[in-house]
Amino acid sequence: MHGARIRIPSHWVLVGFAVCGVCGVGGCYAELQGLPPPEYADGYAPVYYDGYVVDFDDSGRPYYYVDGAMTFVPPTAPVYVDLVAHYHASQPAYRRWSANHGERYHGYRYHGHKH
Repeated sequence: MHGARIRIPSHWVLVGFAVCGVCGVGGCYAELQGLPPPEYADGYAPVYYDGYVVDFDDSGRPYYYVDGAMTFVPPTAPVYVDLVAHYHASQPAYRRWSANHGERYHGYRYHGHKH
């Protein structure tokens, strides 16, 4: 199924868009990249920045992977404060999710329509 497209359930799309402030969940799709999209597990639902799954360093700074390189979300990004708050509100669950599932999603990007 390489290159296959799947429809993401709207509740997962809303989780990512709620943090990122991106509109237009209808008609959005994600590329499998060999994996199903990350889902709620270990009490945590992953969040996104520019379509990438967000990870957090030990101090709560958000980052994501692009072409294998760790890229920090700029503190000037409109969603930066929300991402940091998300980390602090869900730190234990995030750490469990990251330990059990996170590495598989380094570089995973949601390819949806941007409005």
